[in-house]
Parts: sequence; C-alpha cells; structure tokens
Amino acid sequence: MALVNVIPDLGGSFEYLIRAGPRGRIGMARGRGSATGSTGAAFAWIAVEGGEGEIVAGALRTEVGGRDDVFDGPGWSVLVGPKTRFAVRGNLRYTIAGRSWGDALEPQALPPDGVEERAGSDGRSTRTYLRRGPLVCGETVHEPGGWASWPERPEQEALFLYRLSDPDGFALQILENKEGGRRADVVTDGEVRRIRGGAHPVVASPAGETVVGWVLAAAGETVTAEVDDRRR
Repeated sequence: MALVNVIPDLGGSFEYLIRAGPRGRIGMARGRGSATGSTGAAFAWIAVEGGEGEIVAGALRTEVGGRDDVFDGPGWSVLVGPKTRFAVRGNLRYTIAGRSWGDALEPQALPPDGVEERAGSDGRSTRTYLRRGPLVCGETVHEPGGWASWPERPEQEALFLYRLSDPDGFALQILENKEGGRRADVVTDGEVRRIRGGAHPVVASPAGETVVGWVLAAAGETVTAEVDDRRR
C-alpha cells in the first residue's frame, strides 16, 4: 500500500514518480486535474504547481491558485496528516510528497505569502514552505547558468523534482559518492532524483530557468531546514 493513495477523476492524471520503501523514506508523485485520495500512516505535503481550484483535507477546505507554474513565484500547499481523506478539485497541477508518520496532525493550508523567500549570491534563490517537521519542503530557483548546494553535505535524505522553463532543456545534477568521487547526471523537466548524502550541486543550463522542488527527511522524527546563502 502506498503512503498516499490517489484516484484521478475522469480527465485527470496521476503518477507515482518514486516510492518510499526499504531504500528510501520519502515518496513523491505528480497529478493534474481533479482527484480524491487518502493518507495511510503517513504525513503528506501537497504543493500546487499551477492552476486554479480547491483542496479539501479532512475538515479543511481552501481555494488555491495564483500562479501558472513554479517559475512565477511561491504557490499554495497543504499539509495532510495520517489517515485523512482529501480531494484536489479544479484545473490544478500538483506534487505530493510523503513519508511514514504515526502522530496525529490536523490539515493545514500554507498560503504563498507565508513562504520564506531568500535570495542567494550565486544566481539562485530559495523558497522554504515548511521549515521544520517530519518533512522540510521548498523550492530553489536557479537563474540560467546558476548553481547551488556546493559544497553542502546534508545528513538528510532528499528528493529533488526538476522543473525547466525550457521543456527541451536540461540541468546537471552532480552527485558525490562515499569514496569522494563525483559524477554528473543530466536531468530534464519533470524528472526526480533521490539524494542520500554527499555534495550535490545543481547547475542550470544557460537556456532557461530551473526550479528544483526539494523535500528532506531525517532518519529521526524531525528535520530543520538550514539555508546557506554564503558565496562559495
């Protein structure tokens, strides 16, 4: 059974991109259009990528919209606790990330004006949606040719979802292994990667902007975001 179960309505679509399991704490999926779903013993974050509509989670009902895509600025998101039914309604495109979680949590809507935005010094900026908890979630905006996350080596597991303003473009995800070696991975729009540690800089191509949606999960119960804006 998935951490989050979703059934798209007629005309909608939904895809599990990467699942949680023995080799990873976090799972991620993307959908388009209306859908109904529920969480199991899991904590979930629903991020609206674009469009207009409504999200219902338990007793919470909130209208969402305001951006056409992730390149336009912060968006709406909703936190959903364990064993909670939810629905996505309208012409929405959304991402869902989740991890196993047993503690009760009331659904909560996070409006765009509550997102913490910080400009970096290397052609990128960060939007932190959820700074502390079972998941830490946000987006990093890379200007054309910009890069970030070097030489950070986080202890948390992470999932990165890559969005490119040029749908035919690419970005480079550089990964460091346990022995200190490095390899470059070419990523395209809509791909996702699991990061388990080591330095992991992302470099945007000069052809367009890259937005990386990121979700972190520590081995323990909570993790706190630490955004490093120093020039390297």
